Amino acid sequence: MTKEIAIIGGGPSGLMAAEILSANGFKVTIYERKPTFGRKFLMAGRGGLNISHSENLDSFIKKYGMKSNIFKTVIDNFSPEKLRKWCEGLGEKTFIGSSGRIFPQSFKSSPLLRAWLGRLEKQNVIFKLNHDWLGWDQNNLIFKTKNGKIAVPSNTTILSLGGASWPKLGSDGSWVKILERESVKISPLQPSNCGFVTEWSVVFSKKFEGKSLKSITLSFQDKKKHGELIITKNGVEGGPIYALSAFLREEININGSAQILLDLKPDFSIEEIQKRLLKPKLKLSMSNYLRKTLNLSDVAIGLLMELPDRNNWMQNKIINAIKSYKLNLQKPFAIDRAISSAGGVTFNSVNDNFMLINKPNVYVAGEMLDWEAPTGGYLLQACIANGAYVANIIMKKI
Repeated sequence: MTKEIAIIGGGPSGLMAAEILSANGFKVTIYERKPTFGRKFLMAGRGGLNISHSENLDSFIKKYGMKSNIFKTVIDNFSPEKLRKWCEGLGEKTFIGSSGRIFPQSFKSSPLLRAWLGRLEKQNVIFKLNHDWLGWDQNNLIFKTKNGKIAVPSNTTILSLGGASWPKLGSDGSWVKILERESVKISPLQPSNCGFVTEWSVVFSKKFEGKSLKSITLSFQDKKKHGELIITKNGVEGGPIYALSAFLREEININGSAQILLDLKPDFSIEEIQKRLLKPKLKLSMSNYLRKTLNLSDVAIGLLMELPDRNNWMQNKIINAIKSYKLNLQKPFAIDRAISSAGGVTFNSVNDNFMLINKPNVYVAGEMLDWEAPTGGYLLQACIANGAYVANIIMKKI
């Protein structure tokens, strides 16, 4: 079999596969629908590129939920430590932040991407930009280009087209229909690491949109996350809710809504709150009383003021609302607002080597597959490691 490889998609999975294969004597061509590579990768680095996480591998692998057994093999092959050494080889030393997350020293994605593309050029990887993949015609890959449609013969292809979040950056899920025509089973693409819609009053929404609810603990069923939530016009987002988004989304899919509990003052015990609320209210409004006695933020007080009978609460009701504020979530935000997506090519549609069962010598890597993980470096680590794994499989086979 020829040692020519076509990679469709210029994100992390595709670029890593291209690097390994081209370094081992393969002629590699990457086809990208946009005018530049790695657009979502660059977006991920806007606030600091969190490329992986430093926790022990057993805990790390558990972040992939029901797909942990699959990704254990992938990440054992290209571990966070190996990823750090790879970054350093591109001139980007990494460091571990206080939360255990791993970042490049520059804190940016653009220097890393420039060095990465430079390495690929030196390894004679061919870049084909503005090539929008339309599917197959027999064994030919069909692309839409500025000069019309073209057919490209390919014996071995890697698909690395991303999920459906941030569609303006290139990954819009348009590949779903292409693969369904080939009888490949696809789980519906859904938002992941996303915010959720809830009902605010007009007054609350107008006053607190864009404000943060800091240092709260969010509980859902037996799961708890501490951090900061951001109030949006019609909902809520932020780290704690992103971390539980998969569970919340599935609850909504099954029951139509999901109820979370917020501890608005996790650093105060119930006894401490009771003690502080013994202070006389005098002529203070309820808002000012809670602010002075409990040092509650304006956003937290605003939430409490959303509740009925807020001016006639008994002490136990106030405490219950502060320590277990009930918030009903109606649906996830739209997928184009999500950090990542769930769903994709089912693992029943690929073999253990990530090759499509219905399309021999066509491999799938990255967010196209039906998996998800929380933010914190787990997404990028898995995508890059998956590209490396597929490349290594192809090298052994050809």
